[in-house]
Amino acid sequence: MELIKRFAVALIFIPLLLFLFSSGGFWLAGFIGIITFMGLDEFRKMSNKKGVDIPWVMIPLGMGIFFAAIYGNEIYLLAALFLMFVVILGIDLFTNRLEGSSQRIAYSFVAAIYVALFMSTIYRVSEFENGTTLITGLLIITWFTDSAAYFFGMSFGKHRGIFKASPKKSLEGFLAGIVFAFIAAFAYRYFREITVLEAIFMAISAGLFGQMGDLMESVLKRDIGVKDSSSLLPGHGGILDRFDSLMISTPAFLLMLSFIKLG
Repeated sequence: MELIKRFAVALIFIPLLLFLFSSGGFWLAGFIGIITFMGLDEFRKMSNKKGVDIPWVMIPLGMGIFFAAIYGNEIYLLAALFLMFVVILGIDLFTNRLEGSSQRIAYSFVAAIYVALFMSTIYRVSEFENGTTLITGLLIITWFTDSAAYFFGMSFGKHRGIFKASPKKSLEGFLAGIVFAFIAAFAYRYFREITVLEAIFMAISAGLFGQMGDLMESVLKRDIGVKDSSSLLPGHGGILDRFDSLMISTPAFLLMLSFIKLG
């Protein structure tokens, strides 16, 4: 039954994601905005389970950071981050809530950076020349990486427990994910017009940083004491569970592309 649920959700969302990522523009920005809002809400609820009472205003403030990152410049982004600091800490100041204040501001900023800022990089990559081709490719290669790491780990994984955050993951699965990321990236290059360097960047971003994204979210969930970020998607967990790899692979990819252009 669990496998059927996973397949049904994938059957709906894979074509939808491919359409939105390849379209770019307003539709992609709107979709990522909705996902970011839901991700911020998940993070807030997860933090509450840890005993850190993040105020609800963190969510609209986080969305301000998201929109500043995709449509503004560094001054707008700094203004949005500054506003979050002043508002979150100001609430504790004027309500005389001293205990746990540093945790609330710290968790709020983790949510702002990890969810809002990193999610915004999906749109930022799509705005590059040939950007929709690049971000769609990264999405596909991230899927291939996750699948290869899972199936090779299950079939050939002997060295498990190297990551305490995810004891079932094996070294063999991790390395297979990297290898298949390169295979998928150069296969994608065969069908779409991207450079060799862009294919290499995709492979590194998805193969290494994408897998790190999955492990990083596992760290957060184990610290908080939850199995999934939510039960929104049957058989898949929550928004953060489904986008954890992309939320780390995309900022890495954006930075690599940007450094080359700056050079």
